[in-house]
Amino acid sequence: MNDSQFEGPRWENSSEYSDLNSPEFSADFDLLKKKVERIKEHSGLFDDELERVKHLSEFDIELVEAAARMRGLTDEAFVVGANLGTFVSCLLSVNGSHAQARNMQAVLRQLMTSLEESLTSLDLILTQAPQSFVGACLKRSEFKPHEFSIEKQREWLPFLLSLSEERMLTRFSVNGPDAWGTLYDNVSSSLQCLVELPGEIKKMGLARAAGCAQSGDRAERIAGYRAVENAWSTQQETCASILNALAGWRLDEYKSRGTKKNLHFLDRPLHGCRINRSTLETMMAVVEENASVGRDALSLKARELKIDALGPWDLFAPPPQENAEAAEEKMSFNDAIELVRSAFADVDPQMGEFVDVMVKNRWIEGTVSDTKRPGAYCTRFAKSRTPRVYMSYKGTMEDVGTLAHELGHAFHNWVMRDLPLPETWYPMTLAETASIFAETVVSDVMFKRAQTQSAKRNILWGELGSAEAFLLNIPARFWFESELYEKRAERTLSPDEFSELMSKSWKRAYGNTLSEMNKLFWCSKLHFHMSGTSFYNFPYTFGYLFALGVYAQRDRQGPEFYSNYVNLLRDTGRMSAEEVARKHLGVDLGNPQFWQDSILMVKKQVESYRGFVGGA
Repeated sequence: MNDSQFEGPRWENSSEYSDLNSPEFSADFDLLKKKVERIKEHSGLFDDELERVKHLSEFDIELVEAAARMRGLTDEAFVVGANLGTFVSCLLSVNGSHAQARNMQAVLRQLMTSLEESLTSLDLILTQAPQSFVGACLKRSEFKPHEFSIEKQREWLPFLLSLSEERMLTRFSVNGPDAWGTLYDNVSSSLQCLVELPGEIKKMGLARAAGCAQSGDRAERIAGYRAVENAWSTQQETCASILNALAGWRLDEYKSRGTKKNLHFLDRPLHGCRINRSTLETMMAVVEENASVGRDALSLKARELKIDALGPWDLFAPPPQENAEAAEEKMSFNDAIELVRSAFADVDPQMGEFVDVMVKNRWIEGTVSDTKRPGAYCTRFAKSRTPRVYMSYKGTMEDVGTLAHELGHAFHNWVMRDLPLPETWYPMTLAETASIFAETVVSDVMFKRAQTQSAKRNILWGELGSAEAFLLNIPARFWFESELYEKRAERTLSPDEFSELMSKSWKRAYGNTLSEMNKLFWCSKLHFHMSGTSFYNFPYTFGYLFALGVYAQRDRQGPEFYSNYVNLLRDTGRMSAEEVARKHLGVDLGNPQFWQDSILMVKKQVESYRGFVGGA
C-alpha cells in the first residue's frame, strides 16, 4: 500500500521566517550578534565582583541593578537565539543534508555558547552570594521568573569550578561533546539501507527502513530490521568513538567538579530532571520487581502472532488480522487528527480546540521522505510561543499513538505560553506527563468507538506495546548506560564491548521472551548520542507511570479535573517532581506504593487483553 495515501501534511514555519535568506531571519541573526556582543562587554563587571562574592549584601544596590539589566539582556538574547535555532533545526529534521542549515546551526551554537559563557560570572555570583544579596535580586522583575532555577542552581554550589574553568568548559563544549553529537546526527541522516524484499532490493533512508518494523508482513519486518542493523554495523567504530568521547568528557568533568563532594554520574541528570536519587531508585526497583508484567505482554504478542518467541523486529508488529485486507488497514492523517481532537475534547472542549489550532496553522510535520531524520518530537518557537510537532506519519496505529503523544507535548507548551519563559523550562521527568496522558485518553476513546472485536483487540495490543516499552525497553537502556559509565571510568570500550553490554541489559529486562537481543541498539538509538544530556531514558518510565497516576484522577475529580490538570502542567517548570506530586496528587514519590499502583493499572491492561482473546 502506498504510504503517500496516508502521510501527514508538511508544516508551515514561514510565520517565523520564510527561509534562511529572509530579511526577518537576517534581522534576528544580526540582533542576536549585537546582543551577545553587548552582554560580553557587560560581563566584566561581574568577573571583578566575584572576588568579594561572600561579602555581598542587599546594600550593594548598584550591583543588584546591573545584575537585573544583565539578566534582562540575556533573556532577550536567548529568545532570539532559541527562535533562530528552532527554525534551523526544523529545516534539518526535514532535510538532514541542507548544507546552509548545517552551517548556520554551527554558527548559532557558537553564538549561544558565547552567550552562556558571558553569563557564567553572574551565575556564579547568584550561586555563591549570601541569601540577602540573592533576595534583593529576586525582588527585581527581571529575576522573578528565575526564582526556582536560581534555587536549584544554588544546590549545585559544592560542584562549582572557578570562573575561568566554567567558561573553558562552556567554550570547549562546542568542539567537544556538541561536535560528537552533530557527527551522529549527520551519520544518521545520511545513512542508507538496503532492504531485501521478495524479488527486489530497495534502497531507503533509516527512517523509512525502520518503518518496516510496523509492517504486518513478518518477512518485511525482518528485512527492515536486518537492513538497519547492517547499515549501523558499518558505523560501529564511529558510534563507539562518539559514546566513548561523550561519556569520557562527562566523567572528566564530574571528577573535576567532585573535589569537595563526590559527584556521581547520575547526579547531573537527576538534578536536571528535578528528582531525588531515592525517587529514581524506588521507581526502578519496583519496575524490575514487576518485569513479569512487560514480559507477559510480549508472551501474549508471541502467542497471537503464532511464533515461539518474538524477535526484536517484532516489537512494533501490528496485531494479527483475520484477512489480508484487515492487516493492511490504516488510518488517514485527517481521520487520526479528528480522533485525537475528539479524545482531547472529551477531557475538555478547550483541549479539542487546541488541536484545531495546530491543524489550522499547519504546525504539524507528517510527510514521509528519505531525507528526513528518524524519530518524532515536539518543539516550540520562543518568540511566538507556538509549538510544532514533527514525525513521519504513514497511517499505522503506532503513528496514531505518536501523533497523540507529540500533540500532548504541544498542549503542555500551549497552556504555559502566557508564563514567563524561564517558568516553562520543565524537566524530562515531567515533560512526559502530558504526552503519555494524551496517548492514554486517545486509546480510551478508540476503544469506546471500536465497532468490532478486532478493532478493540487492536487497541489493547497498543497497551501491550506500552508495557514493553516502558517496563522493559527503557529500563534496559538505563542499565546499559549505567554500566557504560562504570566501565568507561576505567577505560575506553570497543564496539564489541558495547554490544555485549547492550545484549546483557536487554537480557536483564526481557528475560527469555525474545529470540535474540538487539545488540546494536547502542548504535541505532539516538538518545545515547545526544550531547546535551545523558540518561535520556529513565524519565520516560517515570513519565509513563506518573501520567497513569494523573489519569487515575480523572474519574475521581470529575468536572474539576481539567483545571487541576492544567494547573499541574503549569507548575512543572517551577517545582521539583516530588513537589508537583505532593501538591497536585497528594502522593510521596519515594513511597513504592505509588509506583506499584501505576504498574497495577498496566497489569490490568495486559490482563484485559488476555481475557479479551481468551486463554491462560
